[in-house]
Amino acid sequence: MKLGWPVEIAGMGAGVPKRAIANEEFVGRLDTSDEWIVQRTGIRVRRMVGPGESTLSLATDASQQAMAEAGIGPQDIDLVVVGTVTPQHTLPSTACELQAALKLGWVPAFDLVAACSGFLYGLMTASQYILSGLCNTALVVGAETLSRITDMEDRNTAVLFGDASGAAIVRRATDDRRKLLAAHMGADERLHYMRMNGREIYKFAVTQMHELVEKTLADAGESIDHVKLLVPHQSNLRIIESAVERLKIPMDRVMVNIDRYGNTSAASVPVALCEARRQGRLEPGDLVMLVAFGAGLTWASVLLRV
Repeated sequence: MKLGWPVEIAGMGAGVPKRAIANEEFVGRLDTSDEWIVQRTGIRVRRMVGPGESTLSLATDASQQAMAEAGIGPQDIDLVVVGTVTPQHTLPSTACELQAALKLGWVPAFDLVAACSGFLYGLMTASQYILSGLCNTALVVGAETLSRITDMEDRNTAVLFGDASGAAIVRRATDDRRKLLAAHMGADERLHYMRMNGREIYKFAVTQMHELVEKTLADAGESIDHVKLLVPHQSNLRIIESAVERLKIPMDRVMVNIDRYGNTSAASVPVALCEARRQGRLEPGDLVMLVAFGAGLTWASVLLRV
């Protein structure tokens, strides 16, 4: 869908646990090896919460970084949207607890459940609040502690997931060049059961990522050649590589950090985008494509000019 919305990301932050879990820690306990994990997933290390750390603490850390980068204070935020499938509590929402932790006052705050697509769903939701005039500056967060709900005795899933949070300050653009140019969102309720069919997910993700990126670019009247950086959900390096091959772009134009964090669901895209910004991989006016797929099954893409 073509948008052309004057919305910008003014600041970003990433909150990650202190504890790093290397592949070697699974060897011996599970029927696996470092080589097996790296070859099939691209993951070498993931972060997992320890004592005193939680979905809320990671979200708070990431949010404070984002606010500092944007040069704003608690009084400037008038909406909080948190994408998560591992909330601090079912009630109150993690967004409400984050509102209190950051001392934001009684601004609207709610959680959003779209699994790995959660941050992009949140970005789209917050952008509409801003454009309608219901708020001026939104805090959008993707935060997960997947280690709390992962069976650590299951080789097929234990090695895949990590904990993290990514946050963004979203507001009406202060520069005419900055825009949310196009986006797509979708879901398939027929795939709502909690299960993992690796082969089918692989084929679906590779095909859909290619098609979703192409559709979004077409809606914006842009070419993949003009995209400075592709920031995909970090689910599996092989999926990313196969999709990128179809798109015919070099891997040096793709942000990849799955080797250091694993699959962090809703936190994946914002953490990767935050790192890309900090590494100086983006300049004003660059085109950035964000794309994600998640359980549900959900998917979303956003083309930004930063």
